[in-house]
Amino acid sequence: MEALLNKTVVEPSLTQAAASTRRRLRVLHLLNSFELGGTERQDIELLKRLDQTRFDVRLAALQRQGPLYDEVATRYPRLLEFPLNSLYNAQALRQMRRLRAWLLEEQIDILHAHDFYAGWLGTLAAQFTGVKIIACQRHLRLSDRWVHAAGRRVINRLAHRVVVNAELIRKHVLETGTARADKLIVIRNGLIYQAEPAARNAVRAALLAELQLPADVLLIGNVANLRPVKGHRYLLQAAATVVRQFPHAHFLLIGKGELQVALQAQAAALGISANVHFLGQRSNAAQLAQAFDLAVLASLHEGLPNTVMEAMAAGVPVVATAVGGVLEMITDGETGYLAPAADAAHLAEKILQALADEAGRAQRAAHGQAFVLDQFSMQRMVAATEQLYDEVCGNPHTAN
Repeated sequence: MEALLNKTVVEPSLTQAAASTRRRLRVLHLLNSFELGGTERQDIELLKRLDQTRFDVRLAALQRQGPLYDEVATRYPRLLEFPLNSLYNAQALRQMRRLRAWLLEEQIDILHAHDFYAGWLGTLAAQFTGVKIIACQRHLRLSDRWVHAAGRRVINRLAHRVVVNAELIRKHVLETGTARADKLIVIRNGLIYQAEPAARNAVRAALLAELQLPADVLLIGNVANLRPVKGHRYLLQAAATVVRQFPHAHFLLIGKGELQVALQAQAAALGISANVHFLGQRSNAAQLAQAFDLAVLASLHEGLPNTVMEAMAAGVPVVATAVGGVLEMITDGETGYLAPAADAAHLAEKILQALADEAGRAQRAAHGQAFVLDQFSMQRMVAATEQLYDEVCGNPHTAN
């Protein structure tokens, strides 16, 4: 009789344990917004591809703003919003309490925060809940403001894992002491768009028609929001030098931002307004890149820039500043061209070198294309993220 009683006690607990291991991990993805940007685009592509048979994925944002949510609205029809207007006011405290209560109510296993503000809210809200926190750092620094540096230190210290997308960022985090080595994991961005060679001529023709330019111009494209960190003022200084030697070179600036009026004024002062075209923000920027004769990035610092990756994948030669994760994609003279940051003269020199040597830039473009297609697949990024979810929760699914 005693053995029978013991059996009836033991068997349900074993059954419950088995059921627990079979339950899909519940993962909440928390984003800042759904604006068009490199980080946001990577987040959306990941959300499209996560294995729903293994993971019960939920979606939340600080604000619904931006067009990218429409791409995942069918898959994630329930979107939670936790609006912030400051990191440390009464509203921030209310949103932390709301998020904390929801995490507990829904028995969330993992909170995956993709941006700085989402990371701040998420890591603080999830403390002492048992929820595993995955934070992301895709830049060397968000700004020069002390509050951002202090906030990043808090996020990285409190998170269970910190995902970076470049080895240089991992090294920076270790040097600044904001996270231990055992917390850090490098998951490189995945290639979203691969150009179709047969479509290049049609894309180029449409772009030339839009800009009312003749077929023999050189198109030099820059895809980056118009913000100080992207180095546009140095790019325009370099453009003035380039246009003197190649009057048929036209610089296409794709992106939006607070610097547009100032940059337009700078182009006018340099006498190159006719050769500089502000195209605004374009949802098809990656497709447009295949029409470029040369892609240029002039950033002062970067994580792992999607625009460089996409241009290289399209077989377009790239001139970029030697910052951040750019160094993990471009080897100067082999897979592209590198120039120092904040140095217009050297940037112009590299652009002129590329334009003057058509065979050389074609060779570098081919080598660059082969490299990124091999090293930066979207499948690799998704698999690494799913393995991280299993690892952080001790799930044996991918254990070796």
